Amino acid sequence: MAARNLAQAQSKAGIRKKKVSEIGVSDLAHVGLGTPAGEWLRCYWLVVGTTEELRDIPVGVKILGEELVLFRDLNGRIGLVGLHCPHRGSSLEYGEIEASGIRCPYHAWLFDVAGNCLEQPAEPKDSQFHKKVKHLSYPVQQQGGLIFAYLGPEQDDPPPLPNYSPLIDSGGQRYVESIRYYDYNWFNFIENGVDPVHFSVLHRSDPGDGTWRSWFFNRHDIPHFDAVETDYGVKVISRKPGPTLDTEYVDEKSVALPSILQIGDLEFTHFHKPPSALAEGTHIQHIMFVTPNDDDHFMLFTADCYTGPDPDFFPKLAATRPPPPEEKKRDYDHRKHTPFRGSVRHEDIMTQGTQGPIDQRDEHLAASDRGVILLRKRIVNAMKTVQRGGLPEGVLTQEQAGAVVKIDSFTGIRAKGVL
Repeated sequence: MAARNLAQAQSKAGIRKKKVSEIGVSDLAHVGLGTPAGEWLRCYWLVVGTTEELRDIPVGVKILGEELVLFRDLNGRIGLVGLHCPHRGSSLEYGEIEASGIRCPYHAWLFDVAGNCLEQPAEPKDSQFHKKVKHLSYPVQQQGGLIFAYLGPEQDDPPPLPNYSPLIDSGGQRYVESIRYYDYNWFNFIENGVDPVHFSVLHRSDPGDGTWRSWFFNRHDIPHFDAVETDYGVKVISRKPGPTLDTEYVDEKSVALPSILQIGDLEFTHFHKPPSALAEGTHIQHIMFVTPNDDDHFMLFTADCYTGPDPDFFPKLAATRPPPPEEKKRDYDHRKHTPFRGSVRHEDIMTQGTQGPIDQRDEHLAASDRGVILLRKRIVNAMKTVQRGGLPEGVLTQEQAGAVVKIDSFTGIRAKGVL
């Protein structure tokens, strides 16, 4: 974003423009208009919906603090426009979908997907006033069942949408999950992706059950891991000695800027496979896009690409994700997140949802937090780049249009020392 645009946004939002030297980790908690993290995130295409869940009614969404409405007109075009009609402010979430766009339920003003006002039925027949009304709208694109929007500067010439490998791979099977909604800060979820130690502790299972997961992520023998910078962001590589002297068992988890996680061990962890099964290596890319609604809520969009031999992989995978055990809660246990043990997702929600936002914690980071420290450093540097008027890492130039983003998420056996 150009420096002048950032200054204008901060002025509009009543935010004092920060000096580059003042930007730090605490800024990651705030994503509104004019904030360092908010303006940085606006430089990227963000996922705002799924094609399957966008049906024949408008959907109200909040993205980076902005109230918007997502809809598909009767000609199949998708629009993302301001929630409140620019006439008198009524909500377009209750608007009527037509071939040309969305019509306000209050006075029937009609807007197309680009925010152009096409009709104002109560105005004089020869009125051209509708041409002077331009409603807030953002560009959208579809890829792999997900709907991406660009909320940044240069709306008429946005950066190219990256081609994410799991979404465009023509081989194998693809599956897009229903949108998940969370009521805590977005960055708590993101930095969890480069903290592999928590998998051994929080998601622990019986170390004697013979599975790869229980052996590899044994809380009494936590695997060593490296935190590595990549072109797309950060990855953590957990390792244990392999079946031969020159090999090792490896599990990679990655975070791509701005807010994308990818892991590749689902088929091994969820299906309780033994260590010997890792000789085949990873067959799945499990990619997660995090989109902040505001400082206290975010949405999670998940897509999988499976290239293994099982034609029924995804129905079987769904069956391995039961809710927490239905145990009787003690009458005196009034804790919000109990019971949570036995479900990886609920275990994450409990821990991440009780951390508090990053700017309100009194932390004592240790050597095992090296993945978290590295990711924070990368993002703080990216925010500073935007504040200076530059293009942050992960945003494509027009010359890079069509580039495929491949994010590392290998799980299996390979030669020692490979990063």
